[in-house]
Amino acid sequence: MSSIDGNYAESATPMLKVMRIQAPELASTSTPSQTCSHLSSSLILPDSFGVIHIGETFTAYLGALNVSSTEKVTNLSISATLQTPTRRFPMPSPLENKFPTTPNESKNYVPINIEPMQGLDSIISRPLEETGQHILRVEVSYGGTDPSQKSYNEKSSEGENPETESPRKLLRKFYRFQVSSPLHIRELTLRGGESTCFVSLAVENASSPENGKGSGLTISQNDFQPFTGLSAQRVKQVTSKSSSQMSAVELFDDSGRLDPGESRRYLFKVNAASEDADMRGIASGDELGKAIVTWHKSMGEAGRIASTFVYCPLSSVNLSEESKTPNDGSRFVVYGSGLSVDVSANSAYRSTHTSSNSEKTVPLDEKFPVTVEPLSPPSEMIVGVDIDIDFLVVNHSNRPLDLQLQMRLPMMTGVVIYGQSFKNLGVVRSNGGSAVCSVKLIAMVPGLFHVGGCYIVDLNSGMEIKQPNLMSVLVLGHKSD
Repeated sequence: MSSIDGNYAESATPMLKVMRIQAPELASTSTPSQTCSHLSSSLILPDSFGVIHIGETFTAYLGALNVSSTEKVTNLSISATLQTPTRRFPMPSPLENKFPTTPNESKNYVPINIEPMQGLDSIISRPLEETGQHILRVEVSYGGTDPSQKSYNEKSSEGENPETESPRKLLRKFYRFQVSSPLHIRELTLRGGESTCFVSLAVENASSPENGKGSGLTISQNDFQPFTGLSAQRVKQVTSKSSSQMSAVELFDDSGRLDPGESRRYLFKVNAASEDADMRGIASGDELGKAIVTWHKSMGEAGRIASTFVYCPLSSVNLSEESKTPNDGSRFVVYGSGLSVDVSANSAYRSTHTSSNSEKTVPLDEKFPVTVEPLSPPSEMIVGVDIDIDFLVVNHSNRPLDLQLQMRLPMMTGVVIYGQSFKNLGVVRSNGGSAVCSVKLIAMVPGLFHVGGCYIVDLNSGMEIKQPNLMSVLVLGHKSD
């Protein structure tokens, strides 16, 4: 072991080894087959960091070897940092041993030394939460005078150095790797009423099926994490078969296996769970939650990925000038659309925010200062049989209105008003005041019809508010005797 002046021993240079720890991959066949799903007897070890997916836990091996046969590595410290596209995370390990710089730090310092032809190693890990380029930064420092031999109390006079210190040596290595998403998650949201939404999730294996380079995944769990005040329930086919009674094809289809390019669709029903949420309803733009998908690779490596936040969609009502003729081609109906909730939310928002002059569309609460919604309407009617239907009328404006509900026969087809065509509702208070009235309808011919022709009239100002089609109903023929 060599020495410069007897006060310290020169340190050997350590050799750094960094490897990613991962399961072996299945060896690919010479002719890739989409129908071959059995496990091969051959396994291959990755020659690089390999394919790394978001949701996995990145695990790496850090090793320091002393290849010198005569000198030892002294005062070793290895620190690792994982740099993502937006943040930087320290990855602590037993090899990280900060070199002291003050007398207080020196008291508790225990140096890490590596004897000749020996080595030390450690494991570091970190869950991956972002896609994009990541950098594993490894810094190795070693050498320097043993802190126990330093004399902090001695102060050298100008031009004198009573103690010769060995400088610390530094070695930095950077390992870049790309993190990708193994799955593509696409959301489709539909309104199911004032306090219900249906969320359809399409989960696709994003790896490329070309040239057999893609790898299959198994979806082990798919959950929807609802926002506070909401609840989510998976909608799926109910089967009475047990696993022992299912065929091999049925078991495979139910396993959640996704080969490259394949996809599965999951359906969730999101409801208002708390009393406050149920009273308010679910309005357009409200956060519903996000999907959490857990998957496994062929060798059991697990990962979790979350979708973007899912929001309640806008009502599909046409805000342009509506046709004055029946059956104007619009497929929108008020029942189940959540229009009344959207108008209330829009009115409340505009009352507390300054409106922009650049708005090109008419706000909902200006287009529909009063809304009409059927309460539990029938899905079927019979020709010639009249039925009473209750309608909820809500005043969203900031002033009380003396309202009259009108069902105009020329604007109705298939299902028409039966009896008196108007109802006086009296004065309905502002900002959410409501009234319920009953209207008698009768079906004229069989078929599927929209019930429309509804107008709300303010008797004081003469203002008319045309309502969209209120509901859809299937009309059946006469009952057989």
